[in-house]
Amino acid sequence: MNLKESCVKRYFIGRLVCLIWIAASSACVEHAQDELTFTSPYANIIGAKYRTVAEVNAYGIYKNMDRKEVSIITLIPGVGIAGPEVAFEKRIAKGKIIRILSAWRERKLLSSDVYYLVEFQDADLPRGIPIQIELSRGNEGVDAGLSPRVYEKLAK
Repeated sequence: MNLKESCVKRYFIGRLVCLIWIAASSACVEHAQDELTFTSPYANIIGAKYRTVAEVNAYGIYKNMDRKEVSIITLIPGVGIAGPEVAFEKRIAKGKIIRILSAWRERKLLSSDVYYLVEFQDADLPRGIPIQIELSRGNEGVDAGLSPRVYEKLAK
């Protein structure tokens, strides 16, 4: 191996180590959030009510694993999630009414996720913990709406 190949190899190894360090450290920090409540097309969804028409599970999520306090509840249809950050899983009965309160974008290192903060009219979930629906994992519909296979939009 000549000097040029050795320098190129060290350069790429250094960059790879740097990228791995950035990715690992970004998983442990709070991500920036932007409110989208008054931004089109999300503004048209705020205040809308939906009825669950398919199986949806609520997952209590620890944001801080050391304190073991549930920070958010996220709704996911069908096959869900597991891991040490999941505090609980609870099935939401079909027919439950959800109202969209606000829209947010969480900016991460290589992506940005849009989610709604919602409220239930009647659900057996812990009080005082924000409930969110990410526009991913089967929740996403058309024009910022929720998936019609999972949530039926009700007239305002």
